[in-house]
Amino acid sequence: MKILSIDTSSSICSVAILEDTKIIKEMHNFSEKEHSETLMPMIDELFKTTNLSLDNIGLIACSVGPGSFTGIRIGIATVKAFADAKNIPVVGVNSLEAMAYLGVAQKGDGEFVSILDARNDNVYFAIYKMKKGQFSIYKNPEAMQISEAITYIDNLKLPIYFLGDIVNADLARIEQLYLSRVSIEKANSEDVNKHEYLTNVGSLAIGVALAGLNRYKNGIYGNSNSLTPMYLRKPQAQRQKEGKSDDISILEMSYTDIENIKLNYSMFPNIWEYDVLQDDYNDSKYIVIKQNEEIYGFAGFRTIFEEMEIMNIVTKADKRNQGFASNMLSYILRYAHNHEMEKINLEVNENNLPAIKLYKTYGFQTVGKRNKYYKDGSAILMTYFV
Repeated sequence: MKILSIDTSSSICSVAILEDTKIIKEMHNFSEKEHSETLMPMIDELFKTTNLSLDNIGLIACSVGPGSFTGIRIGIATVKAFADAKNIPVVGVNSLEAMAYLGVAQKGDGEFVSILDARNDNVYFAIYKMKKGQFSIYKNPEAMQISEAITYIDNLKLPIYFLGDIVNADLARIEQLYLSRVSIEKANSEDVNKHEYLTNVGSLAIGVALAGLNRYKNGIYGNSNSLTPMYLRKPQAQRQKEGKSDDISILEMSYTDIENIKLNYSMFPNIWEYDVLQDDYNDSKYIVIKQNEEIYGFAGFRTIFEEMEIMNIVTKADKRNQGFASNMLSYILRYAHNHEMEKINLEVNENNLPAIKLYKTYGFQTVGKRNKYYKDGSAILMTYFV
């Protein structure tokens, strides 16, 4: 299958055509002109030099951010026009995941730490893992301070690779912060030294295509309406104007939290009756996600020897599709990793397509099915190998 990929998330505009994972042609532009002036001529030249057209394209992959708001909108608008004209399926890929795929193409297995400058001592940050051919998310994309981001690298087991727009000053600071997170004994061990800063890994459009292909194979694609920009936080000026922080916190659920959830239970769509949730709260570990002290979601999980079972992940009805479930899932993955779990199991209603898509995006694999397990459908059994 031929894939057209487009990246306009940074100052460098890049486009490519691949036949599955084989690069047919790639082009990038360092011009100071706006992407609105350079993108279409580049795509036109790309098709001419390859003797191809949109009729030959089976999938379009596009970067959706984080990055330049204007550039991202231009790329998405172009892809929407192409997809609608020829009824071509599309995949949106975030820039951090695209970078990780470039690292995977160069290094194979490992932990890939993607970093983009978000200004004011902040970075856009995510961690991805490739292990035995299986790509998965370890830390979902988020905006945070560099010093906070480094705390997520504790206890990573595979070789660690850093990617992104890391300049020399940032590289030295990341190195210093990283080594300061570990004990003297660990700092002198071989494990800590297994990290590397990857530069010149290739055009981001290539990473977008590779990530897009993997998502397509896992059924994570759609039509033009499925493309939306990834905005990880409000602009600083807007946050200051509102006089509040949009920082998200994930905490262990307290008795006060569960009482709060009880009072607002109808706002948390859940297959469980409240009494069942309260009983499970006594037997499992539960977390809540809050923003400005308001509970927007909760999740529960149990551990049995080296395995974990996710009991539920619930987001407030009016806060869905805003990244809260992703943040809780990322927290659970880190907990499993730090507690040396071997795998994470869960079951999900076959009709809950958004949840299935989320789990597949993170690297959960379908391993079975329980027919007519729910009143309105069967249960899909999924596993994440830590």
